[in-house]
Amino acid sequence: MQIESNANARYYKSNAMATPEELLKQANELYYKNQYQAVIDLLTNEVLEQHKDARLYNSRGMAFDDWNDYDQAIADYNKAIEIDPEFSSAYYNRGNLWYNKGDYDKAIADYSKAIEIKPNHVNAYNNRGNSWNNKGIYDKAIIDHSQVIKLNPSYVSAYYNRANEWREKGEYDKAIADYTRAIELRPEFCDAYNNRGIAWKNKGHPDEAIADYGKAIELNPNIPDPYYNRGLERRASGKNLDACIKDFEKYLDLTNEKDDLWAKRAKDFIEEIREKIKDKEIAAIGDLTSKIKKLLLITEGCITHYTGLSVLRKLILEGNSLFRISEGSFLNDTSEGTELFNYLQYQSFNCKPDGLIAAPFAPKPFIGSFVAETKHDDLNLWRFYGKENGVEARGCAITLKMKDFIEEINLLLTKGQKENNRKIEDDINFYRVAYWDHDITKPNFHIPGAEKAIEDGLNTLMQELKEKVTEYKGEDRSVLEKYLNSIAFLFKSDAYKNENEIRLVIKGVEFEKKCDRETNPPKVYIELVNIRKLVKQITLGPKVSKPDEWASAIYYSYDTEPENRPEKILISRLPYK
Repeated sequence: MQIESNANARYYKSNAMATPEELLKQANELYYKNQYQAVIDLLTNEVLEQHKDARLYNSRGMAFDDWNDYDQAIADYNKAIEIDPEFSSAYYNRGNLWYNKGDYDKAIADYSKAIEIKPNHVNAYNNRGNSWNNKGIYDKAIIDHSQVIKLNPSYVSAYYNRANEWREKGEYDKAIADYTRAIELRPEFCDAYNNRGIAWKNKGHPDEAIADYGKAIELNPNIPDPYYNRGLERRASGKNLDACIKDFEKYLDLTNEKDDLWAKRAKDFIEEIREKIKDKEIAAIGDLTSKIKKLLLITEGCITHYTGLSVLRKLILEGNSLFRISEGSFLNDTSEGTELFNYLQYQSFNCKPDGLIAAPFAPKPFIGSFVAETKHDDLNLWRFYGKENGVEARGCAITLKMKDFIEEINLLLTKGQKENNRKIEDDINFYRVAYWDHDITKPNFHIPGAEKAIEDGLNTLMQELKEKVTEYKGEDRSVLEKYLNSIAFLFKSDAYKNENEIRLVIKGVEFEKKCDRETNPPKVYIELVNIRKLVKQITLGPKVSKPDEWASAIYYSYDTEPENRPEKILISRLPYK
């Protein structure tokens, strides 16, 4: 191939009398044969200087671009624009280069110029829409892709792209309609079936989702994502679990990333499903714990975290530390996680009544402790949690935007990649804490601010769980305790009910486990994300020394990013003694 290209180049170079049109025709013929080096050899600096034709610089820029020599490609596109500032193709091609490099602002600027010069430039509209999409600005992306469809109603990718944007906005009916139109125009469109399946799933139609994933697999059995997505749906339904395992195994067989986030999760799902197939009692208990978590789940609003000023300094002022949460064994209150077991009257299978037989260790989830936004300035919380070096009320309360927090964790784990259209939605969640009133005659759980129907539903599920755990006859109690630990930190005594607590519960499969060996005992934790841009409000405790100076330092630390500055910086005036 290289010899052929050089021979072509010598031939074209010998044609010293070639016109720009002839050179352009020859360059295009070579380019569309993927002979990029031959294009570069044909359009030498001498030839380009001789003709000073924007089209020729653009053609060589395209060859350099596809040859992955981006600096030379940009130089040629720039020269083409310098020669002819109204040459839309050069702006469009340079926009594509910026897009492929992930510089979406520059891509948008170039696509916009191409559209300004050539208002019907359908590809520029489409790619600008994709740029807006990648920036998360879905309304503008939808406008651009709608314009593409207006200009060319048969433009398949525009329907598909707009469908993805509708789905991101939660407009699932519109997304499904656009995926369906894309499939009508291109019946073999595997990705459209896969993503329509995701829209059906998000809309709560598992059968339609599974059917679409199956069609995607039928069209291309060698793409891993539909297997993973179908496995998720089968896992959620609790049906056809053997086929569910096969889906995840097929995903692991096909994916090129054998140890990334999704592979780790697939392996974890396989282990979990095998446990449920092996032990029907565990399957029933696992189903109950999932229903309990769903009742306690919260998805809206903000959450507040009490901590010390030294932590505030690292997280906000210096901004070089990540928010971390500890494994459940390391929470400050040693009673954490015990109320559920007290309610269940649970005793480890390996423990005799005298308690002299050692019990096996059961891993616990990683727990983040928060309270409702309304509790950002509370005397009891300042006393127990808002401490600095053990001194009460000398800490702070950081209020975070919950949805943004979850999304930032998702972006961290997926490395910002959207192409697989997955989120870690079943593992990164916030839950309300339920409080047990210890009524001997009728034990009752209370959820602050919840409707009576939700509380009644929780109490029914808890009674069912107690019966299942009491009747459990399995030999491997560590598996049982794993499921109970997944909800154990969502229950506390009613003595704490005024705290209105919220918990972030993460199984932690996706994260590197770290150990602080300087503490005694060593402390296990995972690091999440930088929270500087996620803060809605910071409240300084009533015993903080020189609070105005702290508030000033916080405020001006955001001078280089004022768009991320907290809406409020408050100083508590509670009469703390």
